[in-house]
Amino acid sequence: MKKANKVLIVGNLPTKDSRSIGGATVLTQRIFEFLKTRKTKEIIFLKIRKHWKPKAQIIDYIWFPFRFLWYQKNVKIISFHASTDFHITVGPLVTGFCRILRKKYIYHFFGGNFHKKFQRLPKFYQSLLKFTILKADTVFMETLDMINYFEAENINLQWLPNSRKSPTITLEPKKFKKRFVFISRVTPTKGIDTILESVENLSQDYIIDIYGPLDERFYQEEDFKLNRVNYCGILSADEVIPTLLKYDVLLLPTFHPGEGYPGIVIEALSVGLPVISTKWNAIEELITNEVNGKIIPIRSSKALTESIKSFTSENYLPFSKNALASFTNFNSDLVFKRIVDSYD
Repeated sequence: MKKANKVLIVGNLPTKDSRSIGGATVLTQRIFEFLKTRKTKEIIFLKIRKHWKPKAQIIDYIWFPFRFLWYQKNVKIISFHASTDFHITVGPLVTGFCRILRKKYIYHFFGGNFHKKFQRLPKFYQSLLKFTILKADTVFMETLDMINYFEAENINLQWLPNSRKSPTITLEPKKFKKRFVFISRVTPTKGIDTILESVENLSQDYIIDIYGPLDERFYQEEDFKLNRVNYCGILSADEVIPTLLKYDVLLLPTFHPGEGYPGIVIEALSVGLPVISTKWNAIEELITNEVNGKIIPIRSSKALTESIKSFTSENYLPFSKNALASFTNFNSDLVFKRIVDSYD
């Protein structure tokens, strides 16, 4: 196959190490799988990180530019899919190589807070990023807030929201049974402590289950046994939708710094689950308060408790219908096509 028909995908994929499982790696895997189904171009993948132990990414980042230079030789198009730490470390170097080598390159920003970090950088570093990363042939950003911030620059911006494939199931209206679920990394900034505090003021008939990789710096499985919260382990990607269908409402009281459009929120909307989340970063671009869910202040267990109690058998169905309707903009079959179009 000719060089012009080869695309080098740069990013990270989930591995057996639970520390590698996150929104960015899961979405990169979905994008990679989608691109492989397109027969017009040969897809080659280059992992940024090989190790996931604390501090190991320093070693990966040191070696990555050399690996990149080797892989880029036989391709014309390079597609970067990266998180904030890459943007401000190795990213400017390798995209600078792309400019020198006259490669066509696409840059996809994960998360929703890069513009806030950009504001705090020294002016010379902002200029460096504008000359390298932000000079990509197409710059994909996850949130409308980020696009609005950079729209004054001379950048070819496109919106690429986090997205999911539409479930191939028939959804039936269901009765509200006070079943609430959290699915994400089990770490403080995702609002775990807020959930644990809120449960103290709920009656025994409420079910609160938590799924996801444990951040063992803060939590052990035994910690949840002391509360009326069930820790249920880690889900594989194909287990998420069947699990969501067992519940009524998703909980994500996040204040995670890099939060953009959490994939689990989009998956919940795809099966008609309303979401209780926070007024944080771009969450309100996904969840409209009192329409397809509830928006509460960060770190407020009182507000979370009140929101949980506010769902009833009488008001649940309209929330569920609105949640399902709001999924339209986040259907991956439509969203990922924008990436393919950018290569052409």
